[in-house]
Amino acid sequence: MNIKHVALASIMALFSVSPLKAQLAMNEEYIDGYDHSLQNYLTEKITSWKSRAEEAEKSNTEGKKKWKIADYVTVPKFGGYVVATYKYDSQEGKNGGDGFGLRYLRLYLDGKVFKDFSYRVQMNVSGEPGTKNGARVIDAFVAWQKWKFIGIKIGEYKRCFTFENPMNPWDVCSGDYTQLTKHFAGMGGDFYKGAANSGGRDLGVQIYGDAFKVGKTQHYLFHYQAGIYNGQGINTADKDKEKDYIATIQVQPVKGLYIGLFGWSGSFFDGAQSNYFKRWATGVSYEGLFSARAEYARNIYADGANAQGLGQKSDAWYIRMGIPTWRWLRVNLGYDAYRKDMSTWTSLNSIYTLGLQARPHKNLQLQLQWNYCHNNSVAPGVDKDYHQLWTQAYIRF
Repeated sequence: MNIKHVALASIMALFSVSPLKAQLAMNEEYIDGYDHSLQNYLTEKITSWKSRAEEAEKSNTEGKKKWKIADYVTVPKFGGYVVATYKYDSQEGKNGGDGFGLRYLRLYLDGKVFKDFSYRVQMNVSGEPGTKNGARVIDAFVAWQKWKFIGIKIGEYKRCFTFENPMNPWDVCSGDYTQLTKHFAGMGGDFYKGAANSGGRDLGVQIYGDAFKVGKTQHYLFHYQAGIYNGQGINTADKDKEKDYIATIQVQPVKGLYIGLFGWSGSFFDGAQSNYFKRWATGVSYEGLFSARAEYARNIYADGANAQGLGQKSDAWYIRMGIPTWRWLRVNLGYDAYRKDMSTWTSLNSIYTLGLQARPHKNLQLQLQWNYCHNNSVAPGVDKDYHQLWTQAYIRF
């Protein structure tokens, strides 16, 4: 083989091997790149799946915490109060008064469900069983209020008539409710037999709310309540298919000072007929450095056989004050008047009150009260003017 042939063979070998090596190099680079891309892809997927799993686990954990019963149902609160009394009365025929007595012994249970719902059940467990003043349910209702401007209550509870009627005995500033509240709110001495001693309560449904925050204190300027009731008192079904309608509008120009207007249109079935009436009241109530409350109410009602003839009129008014003196001691003053017949002042019954009230503990209240009474409704020959001396111990638990 000559030199030309050797050179030609060498050149051909060079050109035949170089493309192969180049191709192999390209393939290796492609495979290497492909391996890295696959690895990155798988890593990203695994990371994503892991992140999703962690988020799901976190969400489940948060969900379990969110749906804990304790976050939606409060532990029911159980409590009660006892009011023990001693009453002396100088009126002829009263034999010195009632002596020792148990005015109230009450137990209650209340709480909240789903934050916006509340409930309350209260029983009076004193008195003779089976009587109107005996053991019985006096409150049993459910209320809903998500926003301050609107709430709904349904069940058995106090009527929204007058400032005093819805008040707890602890806050009344006296040893008893006024004649106005007793006669016109059904607290204890209503006209129609059977309507009395309902504790100012009835069965029905009510809406209520507060609106318009004002002033530096950001108190609510406006308060309202309106309800529809059976009209027969506590634990009693509707007997005449008539309903009672009660409403109040109140303004609070200064924090703690309320000016209110109240209205009530209704009837009471006495076993033979429905007795119709219309009532209205207006008043002022203040709770702050001292306590003060004054109200006037008028009742237009049917009498006798003319059950729908609203020809009879009665009215009542009172003023009460509680003045702090020393630490937990204060003086209570009051004047309380009631006329069953507005056409004559001879039907006027008046009570003047002077009392001392002590609260040595947040759950203990002691009262000593003197009443001077002028009662024109007594039978002939019975003292119209007489005195009463009351002592009362109020214990909450």
